[in-house]
Amino acid sequence: MSTPNSNGAQARKKPGVLINFLGSMNLAVTLLVMLSIASVIGTVLQQNQAFQDYIIKFGPFWTEVFNTLGLFHVYGAAWFVLVLVFLLLSTSVCVSRNTPGYLKDMKQFSEKLSASALLHQPHQLRLQTQITHQDQQQIATVVLQKNGYKTKVHHREDGSVTIAGLKGKWNRLGYIFTHVSIVIICVGALLDSNLLLKYREMSGNLVPETRTVSLDQVDEKSWIGAENLSFRGTVNISEGQTSDVLFLPYENGYLVQKLPFTIVNKDFRIEYYDTGMPKNYASDLELIIPGEAEPIRKTIEVNKPLYYENYAIYQSSFGDGGTQLKIKVHPLLSPEMNPLPLETAINKVEPLKTPVGRFRLELNDFRNFNMVPMTEEEQAATGRKFHNNGPTITFKVRNEQGKAWEYENFVMANQQEGRWFFMTGVRNSAAEPFRYLFIPADMQRKKTRFFNYLALLNNPREVRNIFASQYPLTEGMDPRTYELQLGLVEQLLTLFRQTGFSGISDFVATNVPKEEQERVNEYYLSQVTFALQSAYLHLLKQEGVIESHQQEIPDFDKTWFEDALTVITSLSRYGPPMYFEIESFREVQATGLQITKSPGKDVVYFGSALLTIGVFLMFYVRQRRFWINIKPDADQLALTLAAKDNKNLPEAKTEFDKIVDQIQKISKPA
Repeated sequence: MSTPNSNGAQARKKPGVLINFLGSMNLAVTLLVMLSIASVIGTVLQQNQAFQDYIIKFGPFWTEVFNTLGLFHVYGAAWFVLVLVFLLLSTSVCVSRNTPGYLKDMKQFSEKLSASALLHQPHQLRLQTQITHQDQQQIATVVLQKNGYKTKVHHREDGSVTIAGLKGKWNRLGYIFTHVSIVIICVGALLDSNLLLKYREMSGNLVPETRTVSLDQVDEKSWIGAENLSFRGTVNISEGQTSDVLFLPYENGYLVQKLPFTIVNKDFRIEYYDTGMPKNYASDLELIIPGEAEPIRKTIEVNKPLYYENYAIYQSSFGDGGTQLKIKVHPLLSPEMNPLPLETAINKVEPLKTPVGRFRLELNDFRNFNMVPMTEEEQAATGRKFHNNGPTITFKVRNEQGKAWEYENFVMANQQEGRWFFMTGVRNSAAEPFRYLFIPADMQRKKTRFFNYLALLNNPREVRNIFASQYPLTEGMDPRTYELQLGLVEQLLTLFRQTGFSGISDFVATNVPKEEQERVNEYYLSQVTFALQSAYLHLLKQEGVIESHQQEIPDFDKTWFEDALTVITSLSRYGPPMYFEIESFREVQATGLQITKSPGKDVVYFGSALLTIGVFLMFYVRQRRFWINIKPDADQLALTLAAKDNKNLPEAKTEFDKIVDQIQKISKPA
């Protein structure tokens, strides 16, 4: 059983162990290394991006691993905040333990050191002189003061005198400033951390929103008010629109931060280089503050933010703000050219009910400029290095099972190898590149002929009749064989529209004996080609390009036919059988703002300034001490000179020799 005294001793010992651990150099170095590694990760790995972007870049497995480690939000990760807290405690303990000693050392001249102790200093020398004791004391004091030392005289009981000099005492202040600055920086970093959000999340009062829904549908646990001390979030505001919230990326979702003011985007402007890259963009903003008669008005640009109290509003990006669109939805399997008119806007979702199922049209983005490099021949002819392919819209078509196809459609026709095409790209996921179809333009640079021809091919019965009219039953032909021929044409055309030429070859490979496949395949392909040509000749006759199917076709129309077949053959891999044609648009732009609230910013700035001063004092201010002991010795005086430099540089020996030389010269008797 322990005695009361032993219990008290143990109680005093435990805090000592903890304090020693927190104030240890090993702990401080370990914490600083961890912060350095975290800073490298935060610099190399883009922070606070959409969770889906990380999945595309790293894949589901590594994305989950990195997210669990908090690498996508390093500076808000729980372990990072914990490291800051421990570094704050460790440095605070170090400061509290060592500051009194450093302050004492700044004032201490160590004038009471014994003569034997002086002989153990890094630089020391013994001299003899015959001048008077008083004169020698005065000489020593003057020489030290002349060399920048502050002096203090100590008279000993044995009659000897020690003149102690001190120079560079602010060096010790450098140690204090350096350690205190780390404490201040840690406090500032913690003020700007998400400690409050972590606490709310742990207590179950904060749940990030993962759905793409309107603001009124966001769960109340995903909202944050004025109690949030610091944040960094973004918001897109269309021209003429307002916002009093922003969105904070958090975990695998986002939070909605309420702002104490309303932002009005009065206007947005953007300038481009010839390459199509943004040259400069700016927003005319108004800040409407409750209780203020007049709003704050300012034009912000990149690196020219708007400041209000602890808030900073930066121009960070731009995008589409809901461009108004008039679209024609062409059904690619319809036997008639009957496009569906649709008036909508970017960022809207439109339901589509079609004969092949229900879909959703998700309009994602509009770009007015798409610059591509010109060939050397084009550069020589035009004097320009880039060509604008015109506006595009990016959208997704999603079926009822959730599968989506992403599209990029160009509004204008573009020239390729002397011919004009309307480009449309499709891909099944964001990780894939777009696969483009080049719809050939007619003589009027429109898509009218293409969709007329496609509608005709979508009616195999009509093509059969056209084929029969162009190649009627002649005398000597078996009527039954002729009817079988027409039926085969109709069936082959149906198969072609479903799978293209490759589908016909696959059908032959599956249903025809191997020894007959080559012959049958050639025959089927020739028959479907005749049917396609017959339908095309019929279309040209309707357009007035030719008067009969025996007439020679112009070169333009021959090439157009080949280009059209290339597209039609690929339509089976284009996704849902719909084509979205942009008939007209009215562009609406949006400014992308990054808004930060950083009460710890000024604290960190002050700590950084203090750190700079402290490092300067530590490295460029040397604490130097000089002692001159004068002791009577028979008929003369014995001088003991000693010096000490906390950095022990070669300059210390040079200065020591210099002062010794000055004292010797002055101390010589006349």
